[in-house]
Amino acid sequence: MKYLTVSLYHPSVMKGGAQYVAKDLHDVARADPDTDPVMLAAIDANIFPQYAKTGASITALPDGDHEYLLPGQRFVEFYHLIYDKRRNKAVRHFLEQHRPDVIHIHHSLWVGLEFLQLARKVLPGVKIIYTLHEYLPICYSRGQLFRYHEGAICHDTAPDQCVKCFPDHTTDDFILRRRVFRRAFDLVDHFIAPSEYLRSRYVDWGIEADRISVIANGHTPRRPEGWTPTRSADLNVFGFFGQFVDAKGIDVLLRAAVAVSKTKPVEIRIFGGNKQYASEDYVAKVDKILKGAKKNLKITEAGAYSRDNVFDLMTTVDWVVMPSVWPETFGLVVSEAWDARRPVISSRAGGLTERIADGVDGLTFLPGSATQLAGIMDRCIGNAALWDSLSGGITDEVPMTEVWDAHKTIVQKIGRETAA
Repeated sequence: MKYLTVSLYHPSVMKGGAQYVAKDLHDVARADPDTDPVMLAAIDANIFPQYAKTGASITALPDGDHEYLLPGQRFVEFYHLIYDKRRNKAVRHFLEQHRPDVIHIHHSLWVGLEFLQLARKVLPGVKIIYTLHEYLPICYSRGQLFRYHEGAICHDTAPDQCVKCFPDHTTDDFILRRRVFRRAFDLVDHFIAPSEYLRSRYVDWGIEADRISVIANGHTPRRPEGWTPTRSADLNVFGFFGQFVDAKGIDVLLRAAVAVSKTKPVEIRIFGGNKQYASEDYVAKVDKILKGAKKNLKITEAGAYSRDNVFDLMTTVDWVVMPSVWPETFGLVVSEAWDARRPVISSRAGGLTERIADGVDGLTFLPGSATQLAGIMDRCIGNAALWDSLSGGITDEVPMTEVWDAHKTIVQKIGRETAA
């Protein structure tokens, strides 16, 4: 089976959850003797011009194993289209050359929805599956289903509601946007969702329920054999891992920490990259909290991290906090924390509600509630019995081999003749 993975970026170019999932599946497919895998990663050539070679629209990734880059420069963000005849010609040639039996698309950002049209035109019998990693087709607001002007999760995605977040657009603009995505998605044979929450939002949006299957993102353990989890004596070190952006709720964690520090010493370690993508108002809000920190509160901004060192970094904290205010679709950080046997304290937002069993392997609170989070943190500090119980309640994540088998099962059920 010739299997083409199409992703947004590549982890060696830019780190991120969707590209890690795509690369993991590509790697496990390489170990399958019945599969001939190829990976094509779309990138923004305006940000990474070093990968855009003169005279070539598709280039091999240096030292990659059947991995290629697809640079683009003229991406229409509102409609996820790329009007580039030269690039589309290269895509057509790439598809004709490799002739995959299956195309697995992991994003439309910088891939372009016309990729689906080209694939179906060039290879009418190809099986197309599509993993929905977030909500961008539904929500133009960074694909987060979060109303920034209200500070709340969005539950009504009707076009006349979208204009409240984007008053420069009209209701008709959003009707057309939805139509563009739905027409493109009609070309997909089956969709994958990493959580039931994400699946339900897309069903509400208009994709038939029987066209979306839930498959959790797999995880490759990095925990050394025979390793035993340890913790600090005071159990007062809380860690944040993720993107340093508005919807991740770092401000919620810091406000909770300030409240707790009035009576107990507490330490916060922030492992967060891409701070440049946070809004100016949000950075100012966080900086204000940092300047007002109490003497009992120690805060360290450690910057970005990678999967190569995340296990070691996880072991430097007692508790991992996911204070997201947007409805997370899955939460890879949970997998990484559990690998290091760190209890997770998370907001009850989106797919996180399916992952954390309150009181069993972690603790939960209402999204955006610094008061509830402060109460949980206060309870956690110095509580060895609680830490031992939660850490002991953590189980290993689904291995990548099982995830790959689940994908192959879906492919086998698709009733198209392969693109021989």
